[in-house]
Formats: sequence, structure tokens, C-alpha cells
Amino acid sequence: MRIRRLTMSHFRSVAEGEIIFPDHTVIIGGNSVGKSTMCEALDLLLGPDRLARSSPVDEHDFHERRYLDDDGNPIPIQLEVVLTGLTDDVSTQFRAHREYWNTTENVLLDETASPEDLEADDVVPALRIRFEGLYDIEEDEFGAETYFASPPADDGERRARVSRSAKRQFGFIYLRALRTGSRALSLERGSLLDIILKLKDDDRSAMWEQTLQSMEDLDPAIDAIPQLRSVLDEIDARVRRFVGLSDDDRTFRLYPSSLTRESLRRSITLFGSSERSNTPVPYWRLGSGVINSMVFSLLTFIAELKSNVIFAMEEPEIAIPPHTQRRIVQFLHKHMDQSILTTHSPFVLEQYAPENVVLLERKDAGAVSGRTVEVMGLKAKAYKGNLRRVLAEAMLGNGVLCVEGVSDAEALYSASAVLEGQSEEGTYTPLDLSGVTIVQCDGDGGLLRYGEFFSGLGLKTYAFYDRQKNDAVSDDIEALFDAAWELEQTGIEYLLAEEISIGVVRDFLEEAEAWDDYPHNAQKPKLFGYDEEADDDDVRKLCKRVLKARKGSGYAQHLVEMCDEDDLPSIVVEALGAISDALPNRLVGDDDDEDGNIGHEAVAEDP
Repeated sequence: MRIRRLTMSHFRSVAEGEIIFPDHTVIIGGNSVGKSTMCEALDLLLGPDRLARSSPVDEHDFHERRYLDDDGNPIPIQLEVVLTGLTDDVSTQFRAHREYWNTTENVLLDETASPEDLEADDVVPALRIRFEGLYDIEEDEFGAETYFASPPADDGERRARVSRSAKRQFGFIYLRALRTGSRALSLERGSLLDIILKLKDDDRSAMWEQTLQSMEDLDPAIDAIPQLRSVLDEIDARVRRFVGLSDDDRTFRLYPSSLTRESLRRSITLFGSSERSNTPVPYWRLGSGVINSMVFSLLTFIAELKSNVIFAMEEPEIAIPPHTQRRIVQFLHKHMDQSILTTHSPFVLEQYAPENVVLLERKDAGAVSGRTVEVMGLKAKAYKGNLRRVLAEAMLGNGVLCVEGVSDAEALYSASAVLEGQSEEGTYTPLDLSGVTIVQCDGDGGLLRYGEFFSGLGLKTYAFYDRQKNDAVSDDIEALFDAAWELEQTGIEYLLAEEISIGVVRDFLEEAEAWDDYPHNAQKPKLFGYDEEADDDDVRKLCKRVLKARKGSGYAQHLVEMCDEDDLPSIVVEALGAISDALPNRLVGDDDDEDGNIGHEAVAEDP
């Protein structure tokens, strides 16, 4: 089965949202755009265990925490998902709720569709599932319900609920961020081990009862340890002075847990032995390489246990090395009906064709939408070849600054660090915190090609480039980018040598002359020799020659690092200041959720 469309209303950080999913999908987008909210919505709709909670939703799940309108009426959370690729069993069992989905136009066919429309090659049977979370004023509590959207219930009629057993048939599995394996390898609800136990469909009730009984019947008991027993006996004798107790000689006992299923889930720990030691240790002491392999192995186990799986996973790159990231994605593509991943990793992203990459975008008033990546301006070969090296970081950020070469990138990153260190707190946001990547667009027309691609993604796009011989090219760049700065010089080296304060230039040359890779010319020793008595013009000319001779070797970077803000070229300060103003610090703290609620995500993961 496959998820085709998700719509959200009044849920967490999303006022309204719609996402269309290709078969296998990777979701990208900036921090706080709604990736985790999307995964939680799918889990509420399709996860078998979410509605088993005493309250599947709480105040924080409502957009802006508003669950009553101005007139005191409840405002519902409304989620909806469209499923296709129905198995024969599901299609037969829920035939009364079947609808039809056009895979070309990505729309549901309405009730007026003709038989010919339903038999078209791009039309497939579908189920539409809805979730509604609501505050019950009379009971002063939050409730939730999942039901089939078709056929619609008449007034007063009970809606057709989607049971937990039905959801298990849909095969949806959601694994939150791995967090070094703790979620995957524990027995907590939603972990990979818990998922495997459910899929095996054995008598889990008997399993828990047998485990609890074996712990209760430990022989010898924990309290048989002499030191513990003597303390418990003393407690027994003292308590009997005041209250009547059992005739049993062991009134007070010690057990390894409170002997409930939930306490076992929290307390049982997986132990393992490495090849270099036969001593069992908790799994988290085995090392990240072993843990990563275990996670991957459990995924293969799930694939073998269930033929129909929709697998959603948050950030598989957490604590997993690149080669394992690639293997996990390749395995999911081969063995799962559909995989939906969120990621910030180029190694995950490069495993997907552009049409399978969905970019989430947040608009005004909490509106969220998703659209597939279109490779505009770049050839498919260029996209694939430059994805990890050039494109991925920018695609996963907020904006891009296109430059022409290595020295430009070095100088601008260094200048950003100078401004960060010398500006008053809160007045300047450096490029990294703004989510801006500097991309080197080598070759004729590179600025325009890359600019077209990145602007097509909806990113903020900026250009910092050398003086152009053709005014028409400059006009095209100015029209394409959100903002562009054209140098008066034909290279960044000339700009730095001409406009950085002369005192800094002299200090730089005096220091650089002692470096091992400083350029020298045996035939013309004065060509690169620094003379502190030389006039300013000659010193600047020497700086140009040195920077050009060591282009891309860090010389431009070091020169800029020696500057104060007042020493930098004005066009550099202007460009970086404008980008900072347009994209102030957007990063969310590790403990913040997408609504800015401290620690709420951790609460949402509790079973």
C-alpha cells in the first residue's frame, strides 16, 4: 500500500497543509517547517497504537494551542490521508469505503465519475482515512477518532471507525529519530523490537505474563542477599510494632521492577557481546558501528515478517555513518511498499531521483505545502554529479549565495566570521546560522544555471560576482536573483588588494612572505618580494600578484581574517549585512519543537 496525499488542519505548527507523496519519498525543508508534524500526523491517522492512549492529543497539539474559538466552540484538529495500492484483502474487506484516485492529476474522482473514468489506466482504488481531535467541553477532556471518510455519515449517524486491527492491515510503521539506537533497540512502544513482536503475531499476552512470573519467582530472590535480607527483617520487626502484617516470614520483598508490562518496557535492556570480548554488556556500550548494524538488521527482519509495509522514518542519519545511511535507503526502496524519510543528509538525499524529493514550504499564517524538486537550469547529469558536493547543503538550507570561484567563497565566509565577532549581539547573523550556503558556480553561465535551479526550489538566492563584459549578462543576473552584487573589479583578488586597509595588506604580506608556499620568482626576485619602504600603490600591486598566484590556497581567506570590520571592502559588508537582514537566525534549539514549545517533542514520543 502507498500513501498518496496528506492534508492537515489546525495541527501543531500547521494551520493548513497538503502534501502529495511519490512512491518512495524523501522530505526536506528548513528547521520548523513541519517535517516532524507531518510524521506525527501520519502516525495519528495510521498508527495502530496512538488511539490506545488515554488522550491521543493534548493542548499543545492544537495550532497555536487554540482548541476553542472566540465564541467558546471547539476547534477540531482534522487530518486526512489517501491510501492506494490496496491489497486484495483490504480492498475486499473495506469495499464499502472505496474511492478512486487519479495518479496523473493526484486527485480523487468525485461521485459523478463515469464507469469509463474509473477504468482508466491512471485511476486506482483508494481509501480515505480521517482523524479528528476535539476538546469535549462537557467532560473537560480531549478526545480523538479515526474513521473512513467515505461514505459520509448523515446527521446523527455514527461514523465508520477505523479499528486498530484495520490499521495493522495497512502496514504503517513509524520510527522516530533513532537517537543513537535507544528508540530502535529498546522494548518501548514504537521501537523496532516492539514492532517485530507485534508483526510476529504470537501470543504477546502470554509472553509478558511468563516474563513477569519468572521475575516474581526468581530463585534465589533478590532479597535473599544477606545484607539486603537483614535490613528487610529489621524493617519487618519494626513495622509489626504498629500494624498487623502477613504471617509470611518475608513480608517485605525486593523485585527488579514493579512487575507491570510498562515497567518491563522501560527496564529491560538488550545485552550483547562483541567479537573481542565474551562478556555481555548493554547494547549501547557495544559501539556505534554495532548498533547501526543492529538497526539495519532489524529493518531486514521487519521486511521478512510483513509483505505490505509503509515505512516512515525520521532522520536516519542520526548516529549512522554515510555508508549505512545509503544501505538503509537502498534496502527500504527494494523491500518496502513505500518509504517516507525526513532528512538533512546529502548521503540520504542522493539516493532519490528529483521527482521523489519533496520540499516542504511554510507560508504565511501556518500554511504548509510540499512540492517535488524540479531540475531547472541544470542538466540531469550535472544534478547527479554535483548533488553531494555542491547542491545538497544548499537544498537543505534557507538560501544560497552564488559566487564564481574558491577565493570568493573563502573571502566571504571569513568576512562573515569577522562581522559576527565584532558586531553587537543580535545585529548580525552569520551565514551558517542564516542557513545560507555559498556555492561556487564555475564556468561560463554557471551563476545563471545554478541561480535558476535554486530559485526554482523557492530558496533565497544571492549572487556576488566579478564585473561582466556583457551588460546583458549582468541584467539577467540582477533579474534572476533576490539580490546581486557586481564587483567593479574582474576578480575577488583585485577587490581585496585594492580596498582592504593598507595597514592590513602590509601586515599580511610581511607575514605571508615567510610561508613555505609563498610564491617566488628566481629570474625576477622583486616580483614577489615585499619591501616595507615601498609606496602603497606598489604594495597593493604586489598583493594582487600574490593572491592571483596562490588563488584557492587560503591566502585570500587569511587576508580577510586579519581585518576588522572597518578594514573590509564596503561591498562585502553591504552584501553580508543585507543577507543577514533578510534571513535572521532561524535555527531552533535541540529541545524546541516546531511550535517553539520546549521539550514538547519528547512528550509526544511517550507511549
